[in-house]
Amino acid sequence: MSAFYDPDDERFSKLGEHAEEAWISGIGKLEGKEFRIGEKLPGIFRKAGLSNIKAEVQADAWLYSDPRRRLDDVKDELRFDYSIFKERKRKDRKYLLAGGMSKSQITSYYSRLEDRMKKLLSNDEALRNDASFYAATFFLVSGMKKD
Repeated sequence: MSAFYDPDDERFSKLGEHAEEAWISGIGKLEGKEFRIGEKLPGIFRKAGLSNIKAEVQADAWLYSDPRRRLDDVKDELRFDYSIFKERKRKDRKYLLAGGMSKSQITSYYSRLEDRMKKLLSNDEALRNDASFYAATFFLVSGMKKD
């Protein structure tokens, strides 16, 4: 699970939310993958005959503007995210279409996302004043085979 919110651009925040939902749905339709399987794993493990099942949630939230983070580290992270975006753009477009986004919505989302990344990478003041909120959550589940 993930979250994103830009207090200065509600429209982009909603578009990003729509894109994430479409991407997850499109991956499911085109590849049969379940991205929201974490909360289902304890039941799947039990049905598979595992015992001593344990689960925990790992969550991380961040702001690019967090003063505890070094600006160079934040920029390196953004550069990496931007390179992944450029590399996956074409493939992800298929998922977004399959998940219900229109071509114009995808074009708008990609354009705004790219403009945003370029702006943040080229303007240290904009980066340090960006109050957008990012979060990601992961479920860790383990179990043991019965002897």
